[in-house]
Amino acid sequence: MALARALVNEPRVLLLDEPLGALDLKLREAMQDELKALQKRLGITFVFVTHDQHEALSMADRLAVFSDGKIAQIGTPEDVYARPQSRFVADFVGSSNVLPPDLTRALGGPAKWASLRPEAVRLSATPGQGRGRVTAIRYLGAGSRVVLDIGGTEVAALVPAGQPLPGEGAEAAIAFDPSALHVMEA
Repeated sequence: MALARALVNEPRVLLLDEPLGALDLKLREAMQDELKALQKRLGITFVFVTHDQHEALSMADRLAVFSDGKIAQIGTPEDVYARPQSRFVADFVGSSNVLPPDLTRALGGPAKWASLRPEAVRLSATPGQGRGRVTAIRYLGAGSRVVLDIGGTEVAALVPAGQPLPGEGAEAAIAFDPSALHVMEA
């Protein structure tokens, strides 16, 4: 009803502040689709405020990440997710391995802070780009999140369901495409 009341005046911009926050997952996803279709059909700008990163990534054409009342990064959802400009953005948007300069160098990159998304990390039976001890395994349904301690830094990998998993405490190696390692500002 609130949406209908707001749209009856034919605004050029509509502010939606956490509009789906109280909905369960299935209804939230259905409403995301409805809002995207409505926005496209009406051709008006929606400013959609949310703390749900998945919702922000799926709803936005352009995304702004705020920190302390200032814009930390603005861009397409794909750009902000894949190429965070700072440690804050890498850590805040989705899940990321934020790597310190010494580990980035050990993994074949420059001695700078870098972001490496868990879905880009594969566990390797042979010595890979980094070796560590498995400290945690969390089942997620479609896969498992495996966390390794590599030189004192936690590095997570998403392992698809059905693939073999090492046990907690086991040694494991990681591998990734070098292009997945995104170097950030200091």
